[in-house]
Amino acid sequence: MLLLSGCDALSTGDKTPDRVEDGTAELDPTVTGRPTPGSLATTEHVLARPKARDADGLAALAGKGDGTREDAKRWADRWGDAAQNPVRADFAPPEKGTSVDLRFTGERSALTVLLGPENEDAPYDDTFTVVLREGQEEG
Repeated sequence: MLLLSGCDALSTGDKTPDRVEDGTAELDPTVTGRPTPGSLATTEHVLARPKARDADGLAALAGKGDGTREDAKRWADRWGDAAQNPVRADFAPPEKGTSVDLRFTGERSALTVLLGPENEDAPYDDTFTVVLREGQEEG
């Protein structure tokens, strides 16, 4: 009887840490500026999606009206190769809004990621969505 209880305890579920499942464990961005824990976590999730060439996962990070599957596919296609390289994430000062310039080694252009509050009624709760609309690149 005790043996069966032990077997049940072993089969109660996957213990894989979230950071391994979502691809952020592999990331090692150089960070400048002053990100909040929420803006840094969201940025890491954004970085993991093009690296994995995962347009659907990237689209899932966008808020309503902040992007479409086509926008996410365009980002994944455009930035997938660059995302295989080391990256520096330059966070804008908080008073200038929540934006991050992602500069991949070997890439001349920066990917500017705009983060919006996940809940418009609670803009300071440190949870974010990503704006995927066209026009987020700098040259």
